[in-house]
Amino acid sequence: MPTYLFYPRRANGVSLTFIAETAENDREAMELAVEIAADHDCVSVFVWEPAASTEGRDRFVGEAGNLGGEARAEASFDGGASAEA
Repeated sequence: MPTYLFYPRRANGVSLTFIAETAENDREAMELAVEIAADHDCVSVFVWEPAASTEGRDRFVGEAGNLGGEARAEASFDGGASAEA
């Protein structure tokens, strides 16, 4: 199972920590992100899949949010994005 990184984001845009969890696929990772958003005092959770190799790029999976007690999830199923600055 792949490992995913979950970054709870505060209202000011800062993520002070991350959570590493395994999931069967992107859909299951996004479901877990919704749970993490509900359990933490955050506005959303960014989900990334780390690169499989040192030369690869981390892949942005999606964002799950917790707006006024109502959870939402938006997955990104494109080719991925670089975590490099």
